[in-house]
Amino acid sequence: MAGRFIRKLRRISRQSVSLRLIAWALLVGAIGGAIVSMFRWVLEQLLHLAVRFYRFWPSSPWVLAVAVIVMLALGFAIAALIASQPLISGSGIPDVERRLRTAGPVPFPWWDVLWKKVVGGILAIGPGAFAGREGPSIQMSACVGLGVSHATTTTRRYTKELVAAGAAAGLSAAFNAPVAAVLFVTEEIYGRFSLQIGLSSFAAALVSDAVSQQVFGLSPVFIFPNVTVPPIGDYWKIVLLAIVLGLFAWLYEVTLLRSGNVYERLHIPGGLRPFVPLLATIPVGIWCPVLLGGGNMVINTLSSVRYALPVLVGYLIVRFLLSQLTYGSGSPGGIFLPILTLGALAGAAWNAMLGNVGLSPDMTSGTALMVVVGMAALFGAVSKAPLTAIILVTEMTSYGVLMPLACATFIAYLVYDMMGGKPIYDALGERHARSRRHRPGRMSPPTADARHAPQRAATEPHTLPNLS
Repeated sequence: MAGRFIRKLRRISRQSVSLRLIAWALLVGAIGGAIVSMFRWVLEQLLHLAVRFYRFWPSSPWVLAVAVIVMLALGFAIAALIASQPLISGSGIPDVERRLRTAGPVPFPWWDVLWKKVVGGILAIGPGAFAGREGPSIQMSACVGLGVSHATTTTRRYTKELVAAGAAAGLSAAFNAPVAAVLFVTEEIYGRFSLQIGLSSFAAALVSDAVSQQVFGLSPVFIFPNVTVPPIGDYWKIVLLAIVLGLFAWLYEVTLLRSGNVYERLHIPGGLRPFVPLLATIPVGIWCPVLLGGGNMVINTLSSVRYALPVLVGYLIVRFLLSQLTYGSGSPGGIFLPILTLGALAGAAWNAMLGNVGLSPDMTSGTALMVVVGMAALFGAVSKAPLTAIILVTEMTSYGVLMPLACATFIAYLVYDMMGGKPIYDALGERHARSRRHRPGRMSPPTADARHAPQRAATEPHTLPNLS
């Protein structure tokens, strides 16, 4: 009975998107979401363990020796993984972009990259390095999409679509941001919108987010108090902050692109570079463990702890320098979360400065607002993906309002598309054009004499009409 109904539905359907592709995208989202959720969970546990470890420092000087030994061992393991598979170095997003934007198929050892990125990312980011989980998550889940696309003859037709779906699933599970994940794939990674790419990414992102919510719950990544919308008269504060962040974004890009030059000038070989960011986490962990990792901990404390302006500036400088040093080393790790952290610290520092001169009386609400604005503005400027930045920060700081809306909208779209529905304004335009073509009493096309009549009238002498 169900089979006959499905066959009948397929016969009457004139869908623009293959339901088979959507089904495969759902599978990619489920697998990618599970892998990224496991990756994210392990990173969080290791970071909490590192913070507790460094808190023994005042009473146990042996902490320093143990930390150095552990970091050296991890550095050797990371260097060995990168040497065996160079594609796992860095964030991995540029590699996914290249494969999606290449016209022909590109050979890719997806399984080798997948498991080595998981292990390398855990070893590099888990101890508290200044890198994000989102870049590795996107590359790992994109590898899942590529692996699924190679599974059957049918799925090979959808290689780019399933790789894009995997990329969206990775970002969605990493940040619980399915809508922003789809926007990032179409706005930044793929570079243009395609209906097949967009809907397959949407399906995978929704399923991946659902898997992630089973592990981490419904709470947002960043928890802030209610942010009060400022009156129009106070928008000059946001405008000035945005100008500063635009300049800061330019500085970030310039230094990030040259971050590898530091290692070259110091003649540090590639095999030893992963040691540098790991060893740099030790003094930071002893001094201020909250600064460790991608930045979740420090962002979540900004709205609850009233830091002084010099402290915020110091945090900002340390995070900026060490995040650049981490990326330049080639260790597995992303830059999404470090950029958001820098934007949040810049926003908090800006509000602290306004408070020092009496221009921000409500420090709690003002700090939360400027932190959110700083994250979105800096990431939107650096990535040149402003829509993604706005939706990403909204999803990461809200309580999942966009998820049910996205789920319902996506399912309703698929049902409407299966029934052969067209975009309503396109359908109205086509009907209007047809009605004009078949309207009764429509004038026939003008003849040659009629077309030239105005020209003859213009050249002939005018005579007054006979009114008698």
